[in-house]
Amino acid sequence: MGIGFLGVGFLGTVTSWVLISFFGRRTIYSTGLASLAVILFIIGILDCVPNYEQRPSVIWAQSSMMVIWNFAYNLSVGPVCFVILCECSATKLRGKTIAIATAVQAMFGIVMTVAIPYMINPDAGNMRGKLGFFFGSLATFCFVWTYFRVPETKGRTYEELDIMFEKNVPTRSFKGYKIV
Repeated sequence: MGIGFLGVGFLGTVTSWVLISFFGRRTIYSTGLASLAVILFIIGILDCVPNYEQRPSVIWAQSSMMVIWNFAYNLSVGPVCFVILCECSATKLRGKTIAIATAVQAMFGIVMTVAIPYMINPDAGNMRGKLGFFFGSLATFCFVWTYFRVPETKGRTYEELDIMFEKNVPTRSFKGYKIV
């Protein structure tokens, strides 16, 4: 299952390269977050089925949903976040912005790498698939934040983006904004 999980993730990432040329970054990112939230809530709900341990079909359904989640993540949020990060940072501060974002991501990655086994472990948190509720809530929060704060950068030059940020154009208006 592990190799299949990685293969599906790789396929999602490669497919995202094609997707990004046809759809906007904001569209892919927000649709991906919404999809991830739904999948995570389904995983959490499946964990609440009575007599969970005696129902292998429910456990297989959860495992399958994790594979689908991995594909959806690598198709959307995973690679597109780096595109948005690079395109939205100010030209003069781009290197520093990317460095800070990468450091913060690594820090949270370390925290989650340590915390998740304790949250899943039957001798500790014993949350199992109910972690889907936790991460689904985080994805929902990020979706709302994305709706208000992430601009559409497809088809824009760095100069145009800098001008729109200087003029305080609302991020939801970036797609149709005409630069005079």
